[in-house]
Amino acid sequence: MRFGRKNQIVFASLITLILSFFGPSSIWSVPLKNPSPVLRSGDLFPKISLLNSLSQTEKKYLGLGKKKTFSLDEIRADLIVVKYLNTNCIYCIKLLPTFNEIFQAVEQDTNLRGRIRFTAISAGDTSAEVEEFKKRYSIPYPIIPDPEFIAHKAVGDPRVPFIVVARKDKQGKWVVATVNVGLIFSTEYFIGELKTILTIDPETIKLKKP
Repeated sequence: MRFGRKNQIVFASLITLILSFFGPSSIWSVPLKNPSPVLRSGDLFPKISLLNSLSQTEKKYLGLGKKKTFSLDEIRADLIVVKYLNTNCIYCIKLLPTFNEIFQAVEQDTNLRGRIRFTAISAGDTSAEVEEFKKRYSIPYPIIPDPEFIAHKAVGDPRVPFIVVARKDKQGKWVVATVNVGLIFSTEYFIGELKTILTIDPETIKLKKP
């Protein structure tokens, strides 16, 4: 059953890749409508229990303890960038160099490092598949396996890659600022968007919910 679902995600991603060549509607990504309801700006990121199979370095980066499970609310940052992917998704692989570049640029900026954290959730993939994927493509940020698609279902079964940018509110919850499906075409513009979101009060984002 899992194999079939994984193939569905890969197929949907291939369709997204084809559609992206017919003219992106924004300068840095290709937002597309999904057939099922997905996370939107102003929503609270759902509290999902994730397996803490991360390395000590990754746990330290996210500010996590030694518990066997954790939720994204526990990540210590002002803003998070969460990328949903699948290790067999061609579109996800195509995005990797740009996303790695964005990560490195943030880490080298003393005004952003520590305030913005990156992580990925790998829909339908086991810990072994994720580890092999990380090594093959030299991925510097944590990737969390989601073998049963629990985290993927929680945000509406989106096509991948699906990128969520969220701002932490005073209650320690993540308020979704923006979501996008597709490639990122401008590293500089994306980082500029992150800087802008850091200046916005999370309560304002909630009020502007469509």
